[in-house]
Amino acid sequence: MESSAGKGAAVFPERVGAAFRMLMEIRMLITALSMLLLPREHLTAGVFALMFSMVLLSWGTARKWRVVAPRVAAHPSLYTLDMFLSFAVLSVGGIAGPYFLSTVATATIAGLLYRWQGMLAVAGLQILVYYLTYALSAPRAGEITFQVLLGQPLYYPLAGFAGVALRRLLDDYAAKEAALRQAQVLAAAAQERARLAREMHDSLAKTLRGIALAASALPLWASRDAKRAALEAEQIAIAAAVASHEARDLLTELRDDAVTRSLHEALREVADRWAEGTGIAVTCDLDARVEPELRMRHEAVAILREVLTNVERHAKANAVKVRLVKEENDLVLTIADDGGGFRPRQLTDLAREGHYGLIGLHERAQRVGGTVTISSRPGDGTTVSVRLPADVSGDVPLAEVS
Repeated sequence: MESSAGKGAAVFPERVGAAFRMLMEIRMLITALSMLLLPREHLTAGVFALMFSMVLLSWGTARKWRVVAPRVAAHPSLYTLDMFLSFAVLSVGGIAGPYFLSTVATATIAGLLYRWQGMLAVAGLQILVYYLTYALSAPRAGEITFQVLLGQPLYYPLAGFAGVALRRLLDDYAAKEAALRQAQVLAAAAQERARLAREMHDSLAKTLRGIALAASALPLWASRDAKRAALEAEQIAIAAAVASHEARDLLTELRDDAVTRSLHEALREVADRWAEGTGIAVTCDLDARVEPELRMRHEAVAILREVLTNVERHAKANAVKVRLVKEENDLVLTIADDGGGFRPRQLTDLAREGHYGLIGLHERAQRVGGTVTISSRPGDGTTVSVRLPADVSGDVPLAEVS
């Protein structure tokens, strides 16, 4: 499952959209209440149709806010049409009726979407249309009160100010969240540099030092024992291959920018790039809502890359399936191939023979408190299941998950 949405929905703040939906639902309820409170002699078929249409419009707008809110924010003329429809219903329900509150909600929505300048323009237009509606309703002398003449129109800029304040709070929260994420990225990058330096010292540097010592002794063995010299040369060649593999892994990790992207995006990119290079089909089923901390994200991407490398070298597979899900509080990454399979062996045996790929998977998972399970039999393919403890946020992106 991956997120997909139009360009407008992708850039529109989700929390602002959620507030927009809530205000539309409030307006829908107020309109329905107004329809119930109207005197029976005023509730004609035309009045009912007009007010019911307003209820449906508010309901539909709240339901499809991911599509509607970005367009209304980008095109204020659409909001003007909605506002005039609201006042058409106000003229039916009366400026002193409960429907007046729904027009106040309209001002709050304007503040939320358009901030100060847009809100003041909408509130000013609302006040103008309010007095026009009031004049056309031909009020009786007893209905001309301070509340009707001045009190109620002042609700529009006040409600608009509330919408502006709400938008400012949401924007400040989003800015702080973005700053926190950026700080996490920088911290993760620093941790990665330190980790790569340690790995370079603990693995590559030691391997190269061993090669250097063995090579320095090779001339002596060549003059004394030709068979021992040949054996030492073979060991040097094996160690050089190991060093080359370690250096390639370190360079790949240095180029990796997985910490700056969502986990499902990084996993898919690794899988697609590998499939393009090897010609082996890869099917991905990745839950876009699984978003662990940066350390877990990096290890999950590195493990997938290492497993695919092993598939390419040993499995002789035609297809691979990659699946990412959340199970309780764990991130579970499963990579299954339809290759020849093998008989799983003890890690100590693999280490003695220089097969470090599977050992590296276990080490990576253990580094962040996770586990790796390998299921395989000759002729039945291989399934690698990685379980990492992850504090999954569960936040659904702005774009709908499909």
